[in-house]
Amino acid sequence: MTTENHRKSDTASVQWTKTDRAGIERKQLMPASKDGFESALLRLAPDTSIPARPDGWGVEIIVLEGDLVLAEGTLSTGAYARRPPGHVDARSGSTGCTLFLRSGPFAKADSEVVHSQFDDHPWLPGQGKLEVKPLHSFEGEGTALVHWPPGERFVPHQHWGGEEVFVLSGTFQDEHGNYPQGTWLQSPHLSSHHPFVTEDTVIFVKTGHLPIK
Repeated sequence: MTTENHRKSDTASVQWTKTDRAGIERKQLMPASKDGFESALLRLAPDTSIPARPDGWGVEIIVLEGDLVLAEGTLSTGAYARRPPGHVDARSGSTGCTLFLRSGPFAKADSEVVHSQFDDHPWLPGQGKLEVKPLHSFEGEGTALVHWPPGERFVPHQHWGGEEVFVLSGTFQDEHGNYPQGTWLQSPHLSSHHPFVTEDTVIFVKTGHLPIK
């Protein structure tokens, strides 16, 4: 589903399509917008490099299956990599991999490289019974994993600078609908909702990065 400002994609219902690169298939979630950002799932055959990005673009990657080989070492299933411009050098391992990939222009001052296997970091207390694993932050922009225990309900809230969610496990919910594992959501600046879950759920969430209009 796509509206003028809200976007949603249940990736389980999207077909893999071939790309112009041998060994790479794609599920396009958001084509490059006027602001330059795009989101997609990529499926890479063994020992295949991720596509090159335009000058000034970086990538954020979640390894959903398989291994991803980077200069800092190999990341396996359940990991996050942030590659600023000039460091977008990654390829699949010997068995291939499936990735959630965000790409677009990065702020020149934000050059942090993140290489994080999720299990290597503890969950930190969040609001209520939520648990959080921070992944990256810069000038009001934040990226994290959030664990929702069964029955947890968050406070109603607005998103300054918008919000983007990818459901890694379980089912994320709000008053607008249910979003099972594999669902991608993007909500604009000042959008609001009252999220909750009924089962154990983990989401990747990014906030404060969308245009403020």
